Amino acid sequence: MGADDFRALLEPGAIRAVFQPIVRLAGLDVIGYEGLSRFPPPPGLVALPPDVTLAAAESAGLRDELEVACLAAIAAAGVPPHGRALWVNLSPEALGHPGLLEVAGRLTSRLVIELTEQDAVLNHALLRRRLQPWIERGALVAVDDAGAGFTSLEYVADIRPDFLKLSRGMVAGIDADAGREAVLRATAAFAREVGARVVAEGVERVEELEALRAMEIDYGQGWLFGRPSPPWPQDAAPVPAAPLRVGAGDRLERDLERAESPRDACEAVVDHLARRGLLPSVWLAQSGRLRCQAVRGFWQVFDGVPPTTGILGRVYRTGEPAFIDDVGEAPEYLPAIAGVRSEICIPLRVAGAVVGVLDAESVTTHDDSTAAEVQRCAALLAARLEEVGALPPASPAQRLARAAARLAVLRDPEDVVREALAASLDLSGYESGLLALADGHGALYVHLAEGPFAVAFSQFAADELAAVARWVDDGTSSYTVGDVAGRGFPGHEVLRRLGAGSLIVLPVTAAGERLGVILLADRANRRPVFEDVELLELLAGQAAGSLRMASAVAQLRERASRDPLTGLHASLPVLPARAGVVIADVDGLGAINDARGQAAGDDVLRSLAGLVRELTPAGGRAFRIGDDAFVVTLDAPQAVSAERLGWELRSLAPARLGTTLSVGVAVGRPGESGEAVVLRAGAALNEAKRLGGNAVAAD
Repeated sequence: MGADDFRALLEPGAIRAVFQPIVRLAGLDVIGYEGLSRFPPPPGLVALPPDVTLAAAESAGLRDELEVACLAAIAAAGVPPHGRALWVNLSPEALGHPGLLEVAGRLTSRLVIELTEQDAVLNHALLRRRLQPWIERGALVAVDDAGAGFTSLEYVADIRPDFLKLSRGMVAGIDADAGREAVLRATAAFAREVGARVVAEGVERVEELEALRAMEIDYGQGWLFGRPSPPWPQDAAPVPAAPLRVGAGDRLERDLERAESPRDACEAVVDHLARRGLLPSVWLAQSGRLRCQAVRGFWQVFDGVPPTTGILGRVYRTGEPAFIDDVGEAPEYLPAIAGVRSEICIPLRVAGAVVGVLDAESVTTHDDSTAAEVQRCAALLAARLEEVGALPPASPAQRLARAAARLAVLRDPEDVVREALAASLDLSGYESGLLALADGHGALYVHLAEGPFAVAFSQFAADELAAVARWVDDGTSSYTVGDVAGRGFPGHEVLRRLGAGSLIVLPVTAAGERLGVILLADRANRRPVFEDVELLELLAGQAAGSLRMASAVAQLRERASRDPLTGLHASLPVLPARAGVVIADVDGLGAINDARGQAAGDDVLRSLAGLVRELTPAGGRAFRIGDDAFVVTLDAPQAVSAERLGWELRSLAPARLGTTLSVGVAVGRPGESGEAVVLRAGAALNEAKRLGGNAVAAD
């Protein structure tokens, strides 16, 4: 064939596309089609095989253009039905051709690229770069003709394809050739180790199908299931059901029977489903989150999934299974790896309660038989979990890690104190505890106490707490050792009189600063395990760091909420019912600024802030709102004194400020909101201004 003959093949319609089904061997459902090109025979010659034609085109310098034309003919058939994948043959050299990438935009997103090069591919890094644009579009990768001579183990391990296609030469007569069966089993095992699914090509006989099923090969292609046909071939032709030589179900049940722990049982199930070409995982609930117990086909997973997140969380939370045909249309789906098409998620019930989920994702669509098998596996796993026991409780180290994670995100010092004491009691198993904090003057006070000793703890004097704190001046903890007749450190008497049989004391220290101390007590005579004490020491350190950070954040928030000139609060909170409100405004502040300068006006405002602080009663709060308006809020018991406060401000202003004030007063009425009280006080202030200033008006 000459160059003109090949150019004629590049004309639209010259190449005919046909499609052959690829089936899941377990259920014989069609999961995709391989698109194949058929060329018209040259004049006076018989039709040549596609690979021969492409090789001849390469000699004429038109190989890449011919591959583009082949892909365009396949794309013209449209998108395969039912979301099935489309498999296409592309040589590594043509992958980067701009024409191929342009045609890719007309192909389904469920694309599988079969690398068809028959020569050794030496530059794996270059091949990966050429594949990258296709993978970013969602394409999967298959290595074709495994066993035909070019595919090296190094090549497959380096490329890490999604599928490995076994050549017809490896499959033909597999039922009668023990040596070939051994090679195929080894190849399939290698494929699974690198995360690839196996497709057996050239399956033509039922006996070959039986052998492949017995070896748990994932997918098959060949005349037994359908010949290449115009788009789109009907589902695979009926094939007589063939019993497996070794029942997969029997093997799973045997593996589950041997499982001695929840983890072993989960591993058995994911191994079984992985042999069916799925990406399975098992998640069990622990401390309110789903923890991955076993997984196949993933290099990494999300873990610690809350019940409010993803399909896993929904199934665990509701107890209802999920069958997702297209994860792209499921808003709850958490995308983890490229190419996943479908997902089946089944709740695991033990003694009537949902304890976790069995999840099975797939790069292909799932059929009814697959869904039924996943459900069967979930039932078997749940039954075995009930026999071997549910997931064991979290270890002390796990509980510490979770407490540390909770402490790390807290920004309120009160929340830190509550979490630190609760976690200390949980880790130690002791029944009572207190957390004492430093008061800023070197003394400790009981900030929070829990348990049977809580009331007695709350009555500790500062010197008693100081004596306890001295026990950990030089070490990281102090604890009793189970000798009821033993002598205690100075200060122990008060605790023993209360009935404490055992104690643990931990310093709460950050950056060399003693922030407080944790005291844990129990009426029983207990000696803590050394490793558990170490965990408590780590918890106390984490609590100290979190408390220091939370205090710093609280101070920053406090500063941000205050007026920088006067130090008063700068925004009004929501007022309680029946509150009293006093609003004072400097008369003639603008004239002071004009005559004496801005600094003089600021001095007046600072003086007024000092006067307001001085006159505001305990429980009242003072604010600066706007340029020169000052507000005092009084709770209901003090509200009756609001007008008197207004007159005191007005009377003292000339001497203290060098100018006069206008004051508005309002007291909340039954059923009136705090906002309405503020508006009435503002209206009263306007009335005082209207009267000429230096006045108090009440509404």
